Amino acid sequence: MRDGAIGEGASWPWTGYRLAINGNSGKARCEPNWSWQPLPLPDYDLWYAVKGQGEMRINGTRHEVRPGACFIFRPGDVVEASQHQDRPLTVLYCHFLLADESDGSGNGWRDPLPEQRCVYIRDTYRLEPLLHQLVDMSAWAEEEEANGTEFDLLLKLILTRWLKEMDRQHEPARDYYVDRLIQAVHNEIRFRLTEVIDYDEVVAQSGLSARYVSSLMKRHTGLTLKETITKLRMERAAHLLGETSMSVTEVAEALAYSDIYTFSKLFKRYHGCSPSEARRLRTGGARL
Repeated sequence: MRDGAIGEGASWPWTGYRLAINGNSGKARCEPNWSWQPLPLPDYDLWYAVKGQGEMRINGTRHEVRPGACFIFRPGDVVEASQHQDRPLTVLYCHFLLADESDGSGNGWRDPLPEQRCVYIRDTYRLEPLLHQLVDMSAWAEEEEANGTEFDLLLKLILTRWLKEMDRQHEPARDYYVDRLIQAVHNEIRFRLTEVIDYDEVVAQSGLSARYVSSLMKRHTGLTLKETITKLRMERAAHLLGETSMSVTEVAEALAYSDIYTFSKLFKRYHGCSPSEARRLRTGGARL
């Protein structure tokens, strides 16, 4: 992992820095004869391709432009861009300033951003909504101090995710569609823990069969749909026994177990102690 990376144990890179909107921002579907050759940039520019294909040159270095390409230009950068005529670009862009406010003097200012200019975002599902919010917000962020603070925090979140994607660019590609599908199934299960769960209803929004979803889950998480339901029920059971006054029998019934023996057996398999022992841990001030 590079210096300053956002990972376990890494420090927050934006401490002492403030980000402010600097006028020009927006969403654009580039015209048929569009090409971009601005003067050397006076500020920072966050530039993201939503659709289309093209080419970007930054200080002479070529980059492919495709959906998910996210650029951060820096002051003084010389930029040239063009698009494929049969695949016009749709882009989001936002100019901003970065100031060091650590001691109020600006002495020892250091740019916290890496030299890298382009990252290809693989999990666009998470980042694109934030970028749309940022561009919409920039239209009124300068009007009030509170709005400027919100802009600062939102852009820092976006840049933090940009840095994370940069650190992950050499990792094997993940199937983010499957990740989102599995997360949606998990959420649906959590809403239904108190009832007898119908597998087809849990996966209905995916448009896929329960058997197929179960095989995907097994491949990506190591657990089938049935095993996932049990795991989430046991996690909820531990919470109820540890943080409520519900009895073991009440917890079992609340989680749709009519057989207390089956519930206790599964609980011990997952947590290493019986539900009654877990309750004693609670009364003794400990947690599972």
